[in-house]
Amino acid sequence: MHWNRPKTIAVVAAAAVLVGGVATGRHLLARSTAASTAATAVRSAPTSPATSPQPAGLAPQHASSGATGFGTAGTPAAAPTATNGSEKASTTSGADSRLPDVPVSAVTPLVVHTATIAMRVGKGKLDSVLQTLTVLAGADGGYVDSSSISGGTTQRSPVAATITFRVLDSNFPDAIAKVAGLGTVDDQKINGKDVTVQVAQNAASITVLQDEVSLLERKLAEATDIGTFLQIQNQLVPVQQQLQQLQAAEAVLENSAQLARVTVSLTAPGAPVAPVPTPRPRANAATTAWRYLRHNSLAVLDGLAVGVGWALPVLVLLALVGSIALWVIRRRRDVAAAA
Repeated sequence: MHWNRPKTIAVVAAAAVLVGGVATGRHLLARSTAASTAATAVRSAPTSPATSPQPAGLAPQHASSGATGFGTAGTPAAAPTATNGSEKASTTSGADSRLPDVPVSAVTPLVVHTATIAMRVGKGKLDSVLQTLTVLAGADGGYVDSSSISGGTTQRSPVAATITFRVLDSNFPDAIAKVAGLGTVDDQKINGKDVTVQVAQNAASITVLQDEVSLLERKLAEATDIGTFLQIQNQLVPVQQQLQQLQAAEAVLENSAQLARVTVSLTAPGAPVAPVPTPRPRANAATTAWRYLRHNSLAVLDGLAVGVGWALPVLVLLALVGSIALWVIRRRRDVAAAA
């Protein structure tokens, strides 16, 4: 193989130039990056190195190359030492640059609980069960809304009763369990209605109306003529009425959420039901006339029988008296004829 010395020398020289250029580029890139870092540190410092006070016992530090902030060895010049106040300010500015935390507030849901229970109790236990439910309602601040009892006659069976009472919402599950233990449950329905949004909307509307009422009352107090006074008063009255209605609705919702409602329908064995007579079919006109005739004839005969019954003793007495009188008369005639 023929050795070409000039070409080999040219290739080696080109490779050396390429390696030297790459090394020089890396060195220049490192110097520019260090310069940018030093400039940023100098701008973030509150004062310049020449004017900033130094702590006792420390000498001020100077950069050997003022324009670039580099020393003789090409390293960045040390930035002036910041005081504790400067460190706190830098920390605070860094914290302020972040997004603020969103406050999270826990909202307690308001739920209106209602229950409807139909149950059977033993014979003769209806009154005692009603008394137990009344005591249960008033144990922890509840009360009885209504109570009624019916039945117990020959026309209605079994004996029935209904009671509606309120208990604290926290005691609602225990109250349902205690009611179920008093008899045999035939049907049970439990409902819960979330009124949190409605209460919040009412509260916001109440706040707005209260501000409006305060503004109108202030304007009413500042009115100087009767026309302005009456105009403001006409605006104030409907706002006050709306505010009172919302406040009443708010109170009802809050009370319903605090006190759950329970309705219990009770049944117990009672007196037997009397048989209802079967209605007789309606008669036509001929049948009705015959019934009236028969009824009236029987009524006349009944009247005659009663009259004869009353007159018979009198007739017997009169017949007896007449017979005696006739005998006496005949006796006298016979005596007179014999004489």
